[in-house]
Amino acid sequence: MAVVWALGARLRYRRLRAGIRVDLRSLLRRRSRPRVVPAQAAWAMVCALLITQTPWTERTVPQALFWAGPLLTVATMRFDRGKDG
Repeated sequence: MAVVWALGARLRYRRLRAGIRVDLRSLLRRRSRPRVVPAQAAWAMVCALLITQTPWTERTVPQALFWAGPLLTVATMRFDRGKDG
């Protein structure tokens, strides 16, 4: 699924105008906060894949993975509150 998403994002990115592509590239290269979003998405995807693709014998590990998935997103929302405004 991650490969399909990456391919779709790449195709979408290639259709953008050259000026927008340069701006997106420089934004991701120079600033650290925009890099957080792809990292959060990758973390949630890894947790979801581990939950669904691994045959678990007990419920505690999938439950921990379920709550670990949105943990980074919630932490970012909590600590970034007030920085934008």
